[in-house]
Amino acid sequence: MNATIDELLLLAGGAFLVVSGIGKLNERRKLLKTGAKVEGVVFSLEEEWGIGEKRSKLYYPVIGFVTMEKEWVTKRHGIGTYPAAYTEGDKVIVIYDKFDNEHFILDNTLAKLLGPLCIVIGVLLMLGVGVYYILNQYQQV
Repeated sequence: MNATIDELLLLAGGAFLVVSGIGKLNERRKLLKTGAKVEGVVFSLEEEWGIGEKRSKLYYPVIGFVTMEKEWVTKRHGIGTYPAAYTEGDKVIVIYDKFDNEHFILDNTLAKLLGPLCIVIGVLLMLGVGVYYILNQYQQV
């Protein structure tokens, strides 16, 4: 691969991170505004191997909670961590969509920081590619 293709791939990756971060921010804002906040419990942890050569095990908490309409929901959370962020029996605050009980986020530090962190990393990646491209252009002249 040549440098230009690598730069374009990194630029696309940065843009993807920015768009994903904005999506996570919007999802959180929407659920905080229109969702319901209830207490849930971590029933279990599901282990799953990551992808790539240096695979590591991710732990996904299975969350159970009762909605305001007294419906019981048990579902695996979409964000896994290593090491495990929770243990079985931990109490968590769940913010769920009133129109889709299975769409929820946990009200924790990771959920608050995930969107902004993706945006910052994506912007830094794109800026780094831009600086590298500009410096590389002047060195070739």
